[in-house]
Amino acid sequence: MKGHTRTKWRIIKRLFLFFTTLSVIPLTVLYLITSDHLYRFRQYTYGAIAGNGSSRQQLLQFRPPIHPPDGAVHHLRLVQHRQHAHQLQLQNQHEQYQRALKTNGTVNSQYRLDMEYMKRRMEHRVERLQKKCTEYRLNESKHNYKPKAWEYLIQPEYHLVWCNVFKAASTSWMYNFNLMAGYSPQFLRKTKDVPLQLARQKYPRPSVEKLQEAINQSISFIIVRHPFERLVSAYKDKIQYALPNSHHHKLGNRIIQKYRKTVNGKPTTLLKHPTFSEFVNYLLDEIKHPHYEIDMHWVPVTHFCTPCFFHYDVIAKFETLEEDQNYLIAIGRLDSVIKPQWKNAGKGAHTNDVLLKFFAELDATQIRGLYDYYRFDFELFGYSAKEYFKD
Repeated sequence: MKGHTRTKWRIIKRLFLFFTTLSVIPLTVLYLITSDHLYRFRQYTYGAIAGNGSSRQQLLQFRPPIHPPDGAVHHLRLVQHRQHAHQLQLQNQHEQYQRALKTNGTVNSQYRLDMEYMKRRMEHRVERLQKKCTEYRLNESKHNYKPKAWEYLIQPEYHLVWCNVFKAASTSWMYNFNLMAGYSPQFLRKTKDVPLQLARQKYPRPSVEKLQEAINQSISFIIVRHPFERLVSAYKDKIQYALPNSHHHKLGNRIIQKYRKTVNGKPTTLLKHPTFSEFVNYLLDEIKHPHYEIDMHWVPVTHFCTPCFFHYDVIAKFETLEEDQNYLIAIGRLDSVIKPQWKNAGKGAHTNDVLLKFFAELDATQIRGLYDYYRFDFELFGYSAKEYFKD
């Protein structure tokens, strides 16, 4: 009985030692890891040293761990921290800016940092314009290229100068200029008069000298748009959806008569308006053999506003119009008279939705011809046409 009891306790002790050992090993490894001893232990390597040519002894050689200098680590972490903090700050400011736009429609003083960003954006656009004007010598008066002030509007009370580029938020800002001229919103809603005609009653067409003088005392701005998008918008508005018996409706009929293809004496399409391809053929012929001034709705901005001869404080883009026009309203202190709004007189599907569809109708020669015509608009205002060229 006693022998049986001793055997039982011996088994219990062995089990205890076994489980204790199993518990100690992971605790030891954990200690080595957390105290960096495991890392240091791995820096030791076994090296062989020969003794008297016969015996070999394994010795531990210590190779110190390689760490970057403390200063470098600190600097790296500081830079990473600052970059992360700056990104968060910009993201937070942009969110605040967008909330301000939705709430007030204007930018107030607490978003000054966003205003600084917008200021740099405008400076970058103006610098590009000036650089390209010099590069292509478009700031030099020539026989067939001289400064044109005809299309500018000068608002003396609010010290604004604007070149009205058609199909680039022109409807919205013509409304704004008419408001600043003293027309009431109620009158503008009810009148049948053309907004541009109303504006010209208040803003006579200036001379180059008068425009230069006004620019020196005002905030001058222009709104531009991707040339191909602007062209498609003009086609939709003035050709595809031309008002019956209007000038553009009659022009569309002439385009069909001249450019519509026939097969066995029958037209390839029964559309009552010119296709986009027919319209482009007409435009490219007009460029080569102009009978009169190219229509203001699709003439290049470079010819319409001659931007290389005049200074701009703000170059707004159709693609960033919400931010850009709010910046303009803020620096011009215009929030008491106008509010950011979108007045699109276009009809049918949104231009961007049909843009590639229309350009799919064109061949490489037509697209190249359009790009050559609008080349300086692409260059001066930083647009690209790569996606429109077929492989």
